[in-house]
Amino acid sequence: MKILVVDDEYLSLEGTVDIIKKILPSAYVHGFRDAEEALSTVRASSSPDIAFLDIETRSISGIEIARALKEMNASVNIIFVTGYSDYMKDAFSLHASGYIMKPVSEEKVRKELLNLRFPVNTKPIRIRTFGNFEVFVNDMPVMFNYTKTKELLAVLVDAHGTLLSVNTIIDTMWDDDFSESHKSYFRNLVSDVRRIFSEKNLGDVIVNQRGFLGLNCAKVSCDYFDFLDGKQEAFDMFDYEYMSQYSWAEKTLGFLVSRAEKRKPQP
Repeated sequence: MKILVVDDEYLSLEGTVDIIKKILPSAYVHGFRDAEEALSTVRASSSPDIAFLDIETRSISGIEIARALKEMNASVNIIFVTGYSDYMKDAFSLHASGYIMKPVSEEKVRKELLNLRFPVNTKPIRIRTFGNFEVFVNDMPVMFNYTKTKELLAVLVDAHGTLLSVNTIIDTMWDDDFSESHKSYFRNLVSDVRRIFSEKNLGDVIVNQRGFLGLNCAKVSCDYFDFLDGKQEAFDMFDYEYMSQYSWAEKTLGFLVSRAEKRKPQP
């Protein structure tokens, strides 16, 4: 889910962004104080699913931003944020999804997100790799029984759908000598990760074929996958950190840094 926030007041912008991230920790949330920069970024990448727009900004009004966003995507959910009620007629003429009176609160934002005018089509599993590796199902963090179960899933995400042999995965996760104890423990991890997704009716996420494991990438949303697909929002989100808790991820981090540097505009 991609969310745009435009507010030229710094504290108001930061507060709204923080609230949205708290409610939807797996969403892409982009905050802008400059309305023209926000529209330029959207035009260069893709339309947001939801836009929280301050109506009164110094350059372009929130009403004008909304009209521009609607031209790009008629189904974008516009939620106006303002300290005044004078603009409600204009807001609803644009078929806005909602209208929040400042000060913005978690309760107000949550209410609007639960009553969007247009449905947001998102995959139930969202995986974040930039920074620490985290997994969310329906925007709720997944709790793993073992820390190594989470790492197993991270290895499969890093492989980007490639089927890996059990030995290859074990060699990645344990840098000491291979032992049968690792293999026995590994079987428990595989059962654990499959159980977690099966309980959420997502049992086809993990592919298991005759001693090889992989991830069904079509079933998940992931910043790393979006980066590999060249999506601008993923490049914007990349902060030169990738699965920071795993040392074996440094090789992929080097590749991502190299690609990000090549993507930067030349002076």
